[in-house]
Amino acid sequence: MGKPVVSAKAKIEQLGAQAARPNTRRTTRRIAGTVATVRTAGGARSRARIRDVSVFGCSIVTEADWLRTGIFVTLQLSAEWSIQAIVRWARDGTGGVEFLRAISEADARSIAGD
Repeated sequence: MGKPVVSAKAKIEQLGAQAARPNTRRTTRRIAGTVATVRTAGGARSRARIRDVSVFGCSIVTEADWLRTGIFVTLQLSAEWSIQAIVRWARDGTGGVEFLRAISEADARSIAGD
């Protein structure tokens, strides 16, 4: 007969034998209370309280009715410091944003007030 048949079981066993890739996105989230201005490229802006922060993003509470999943925003923390992010989820005045570039642990601690 022709080619040998590879069973699904053999494929699953082969995949299981590979080392599991570590989840590098799991990181410490710090409780925060920092106030920032959230703004869009279109000019909409609102005040927001950062509830928690990690090096990859943060959750915010805001009265902005324009906050929608998928929009790009800038978090203005001070006159000199802003962070660009994408809104990953938004519901009832809260939202989660992912920073376009991860911040340092020191910056996350600073935002959290540690």
